[in-house]
Amino acid sequence: MRALVLIGGKGTRLRPLSWRAPKQLVPILNRPLLAYLLDALRSHGFERVTLGMTERDEAIEAAFTGDAAPPGLEVECILEGEPLGSGGAIANASSGWDEPFLVCNGDIVSDIDLGAFAATHRDRGAELSIALSEAEDPSRFGVVVLSEGNRVTRFVEKPPREEAPSNLINAGLWLFEAAVGRMLDADRFNRVEDELFPNLAANGRGIFGHRHGGYWADVGNPAAYLQTNLDLLSGAAPSLLPADWPEDGRVLGAAELAGDARIDGPALLGDGTRVGPGARLDGGVVAGAGCAIGRGATVAGSVLWDGVEIGEGARVRDSVLAEGARVGAGAVLEGAVLAHGAAVEAGERPPAGTLLDPEQVYHDGKVLEPTSALGTGEA
Repeated sequence: MRALVLIGGKGTRLRPLSWRAPKQLVPILNRPLLAYLLDALRSHGFERVTLGMTERDEAIEAAFTGDAAPPGLEVECILEGEPLGSGGAIANASSGWDEPFLVCNGDIVSDIDLGAFAATHRDRGAELSIALSEAEDPSRFGVVVLSEGNRVTRFVEKPPREEAPSNLINAGLWLFEAAVGRMLDADRFNRVEDELFPNLAANGRGIFGHRHGGYWADVGNPAAYLQTNLDLLSGAAPSLLPADWPEDGRVLGAAELAGDARIDGPALLGDGTRVGPGARLDGGVVAGAGCAIGRGATVAGSVLWDGVEIGEGARVRDSVLAEGARVGAGAVLEGAVLAHGAAVEAGERPPAGTLLDPEQVYHDGKVLEPTSALGTGEA
């Protein structure tokens, strides 16, 4: 069986993190997001994967195609030329395919057993199968109603929370029979969630739900991105971690820790990262390569990409700092998201939830654009 991964979106919900990094390359435990899905496909026997793009992305091609493809997996890219929606993208990519195929949204992380999903699809004689996950608040997703036998009887896209007919949501993994793929139109914008799925359900066609009770996350916005990192770091989906992952969740590699630096809880530190004297990492911390966490600084429940600098005595909590971001000495961040090269000056305390775009600087209680930045103070 072959798979199609939809990666045509511009990652607008993930901004400011996605201004300079394609969504599929943002790091989850210091690995690209898309790597987890490709690993799952390979481990479940898929051999050919098509990446459906709206426009060419050389960074994604360099990371996952040709010699960079995971061993045993043939990865190709196909371009839409213009946004076609999920339906148009599937029709465009699957033209000429005459076998069942799996479609995956490219921004999900899950430990779903794809082999069991495919077997259930075959055993039911389904035309289309939708993987389902339970959500406390289903209002951000397509919501599915099942009859006995797990046949889909209704599909409602993003209903208000109080009107959701169930808590079963579309998990962004769909198994298509080739004939169903041919129902889609490649010449206009259309979404399967708005047209194909509801129409098949309303007409009593062979569309079935496959309940997944394990881990599932939609890495669509900075809060979900942070939570996914912390979930995996804490062992929420062991099958997605390396076989030698330690029970305490502390992977320090070639990082340099001062003798009295303290780590409470799981932590993943990239090569060359330095943690200074008296610094504390707490509540789950992921740091990429070459980060510097200064003397007496505290980092808690946060993700730092490569080359992030945290100044002496600074406090960073529940935040995401993209590559090259800097936090000055004594500054305090809570729930902040700093894009590539953004900085918070020494001693500053921006409001909780502050978002900084690339190269922006928080100085003297306000955000400065790159052209007017005065410097970042002591880091």
